[in-house]
Amino acid sequence: MRERTEPAAARSDGRAEETTPARPLGRNREYNLLWTSNVLSQLGSQATLFAYPLLVIAMTGSVFQASLVEFAVAASRMLAGLPAGAVADRLPRKRVLLASEAARALALGVLAVAIAVGRAPLSLILAVAVVEGVATALFSAADQALLPMVVPREQLSSAVSRNTARYYVATITGPGLGGVLYNAMRVLPFAAQAVASLGAFLTLLFLRAPEPRRQIAAAGSGGLLHDTLAGLRWLWAHRLVRVTVGLTMGFNAVFSGLLLVAIGMAQQAGAGGQVGAIGMLMGAGGVLGALAAPRLRLRLTPYTALTLLSWGASVLVPLLAVLPAGYAYGAVLGCVAFLAPTATAIIVTHQMTTTPDEMRGRLAGAIGVSLGAASALGAVAGGALLEFSGAVATVLSATAVLVLLALAATFSGAIRALPGPGAPAQAPEAPETAEAAQ
Repeated sequence: MRERTEPAAARSDGRAEETTPARPLGRNREYNLLWTSNVLSQLGSQATLFAYPLLVIAMTGSVFQASLVEFAVAASRMLAGLPAGAVADRLPRKRVLLASEAARALALGVLAVAIAVGRAPLSLILAVAVVEGVATALFSAADQALLPMVVPREQLSSAVSRNTARYYVATITGPGLGGVLYNAMRVLPFAAQAVASLGAFLTLLFLRAPEPRRQIAAAGSGGLLHDTLAGLRWLWAHRLVRVTVGLTMGFNAVFSGLLLVAIGMAQQAGAGGQVGAIGMLMGAGGVLGALAAPRLRLRLTPYTALTLLSWGASVLVPLLAVLPAGYAYGAVLGCVAFLAPTATAIIVTHQMTTTPDEMRGRLAGAIGVSLGAASALGAVAGGALLEFSGAVATVLSATAVLVLLALAATFSGAIRALPGPGAPAQAPEAPETAEAAQ
């Protein structure tokens, strides 16, 4: 059989053409360029994930003020999420990806120069964090909307698992690298992220991204506000997507706060030198989970995978209150991260296969707003609880939320109805969905 050498052609529904056997993902040029650009971008972001709070804590001595930077990233991503999704459905998605990485590289370059000359006030750090949040919203919406157009449908679940792995690959490498660079010189993690974003920009220049004609028509079908609201209506009309987004919001809120709490607890216990190791251990668990996800997804029903994640996290997180600070925190978070990729692959694949291409950017934007809101609230709540209530109260509060999420997943009829591997994708059941997509 003749192997395809060009990107899969887009059908009228926006999916990759499947009339010839699909090449392995490792030989899919467009997917690998998209994957590589995202790794470079996330590698830089993870390098500064711990550097931001370390920098602010060093400047102010306040964990709460450090949490404000995390809040700025999450809140700006939340506010930009809906219009970012509409932009990704109206403009060429490659152009959106390039613009987001160019903005990120410029903002981090400015911050690096300011730190180097000793003039980096908290206001500038917050402003750069906002730019990062907006750029991340744009990149995420365009990346998620573009993925089903460069990957055949039968490989979509594997691609989602690999995309989950790239986050954890960056999590393993980024924090450790960021910690080493920060200890050597404060400016280096931020300069490294600027360089990484520039590398992502250059990589994306070579991407041949299919752009169906429907995007040209969509640009004149209604205003940006109309297109933005359509994503929210579609999300609300689709019960399965709505429920899975709600559960994901809860987990995002808890773990965005716990990551900052783990850093603060380690710093307070005098184990600041192990902060990078916490991120590396969590990332290692995520990568191992992503490697195991394709097999686990075949062995576990979606319901089992999601309840295993929720109850497993509920049992593991309380250990943070009793284990010694440092490496043990990374081991706990790594175990939770091992469970996450299988559940993520199930949820994201279902969302992609049930969403028409002309709605993917807007749906991604709506989901991004939901997750951004959860991350913003989780980061601030975690920082405030740790500073004003102490470590034990913070961990117990997170555990209580996780138990509620586990109970919701266990008794949810929508979670039980999620199709298993190999089941045909189903169209949205709600009758108002078709109207919402207009």
